Amino acid sequence: MKKRIISGAIFLALIILIIFVDQPIVDTLIVVGLSVVGIYEYNNAFKKAGYRPISWVGYLGCLTIFTMGGLISDENKVLLTKISIPILVIAIFMYIILTNLKRSIVDVAITVFSLLYIPFMFSFIKLILMMDNSRILVWYIFMGAFATDTFAYFIGSKFGKNKLCPEISPNKTVEGSIGGIIGAVLSYILLTCIANEYFGTNINMLYIIVAGVVAGIAGQFGDLSASAIKRHCKIKDFGNLIPGHGGILDRFDSIIFVAPIVYIFLKLYLYM
Repeated sequence: MKKRIISGAIFLALIILIIFVDQPIVDTLIVVGLSVVGIYEYNNAFKKAGYRPISWVGYLGCLTIFTMGGLISDENKVLLTKISIPILVIAIFMYIILTNLKRSIVDVAITVFSLLYIPFMFSFIKLILMMDNSRILVWYIFMGAFATDTFAYFIGSKFGKNKLCPEISPNKTVEGSIGGIIGAVLSYILLTCIANEYFGTNINMLYIIVAGVVAGIAGQFGDLSASAIKRHCKIKDFGNLIPGHGGILDRFDSIIFVAPIVYIFLKLYLYM
């Protein structure tokens, strides 16, 4: 537990430092870096289970995050997406045919899913960092995910009696799950008070409470989804990059699901 707390504190300090370094290229490199490490851990997990994902496809998908930002117009981004997806699909099948079917269709499916699960979901962090007041808004991702995990853990440890998903994660309880949602809502209320008071935003509190509930639920599904992958691959952790916490996917499993939820709520709010 001591090692877990120390490494968690160091990790949180790094996140705080990163968030306050207001440089778009730094944002991009960090999100790409998270995606690359995530792809590595994901591929390594499935390789241990006997599959053969096409690693270069996953790493290439991480580089698409560089297409975001002011260098490419929105119309060209859409056009680039329409062009790149079919080219990528064709390239994958050309690769497995030219290598005499050394990869199976299951390997291809695992590879394509990695693009959706990791770089695509992580890219929403970058999208939020491109918004006005991004340095405070991006905290909705991290606060939502971390508060959900923390409250779920402590309330579940103290009051948990009814198992939530014993086949996937035996230690998770219904009481802990409810505590996680409450934690997300409380963190969002606090963050909104700070944003409205000191950053000039005018976010409706009732709206953000709803967002907190949805983010709290999504974060737990992110955790359970990662646990389902690990259980299938028969591994305990995706990696050991963060002592006491495992790998990037172990620590960011909730964030992967919370990031797009926060982005959707923020975009909807801006157009209300």
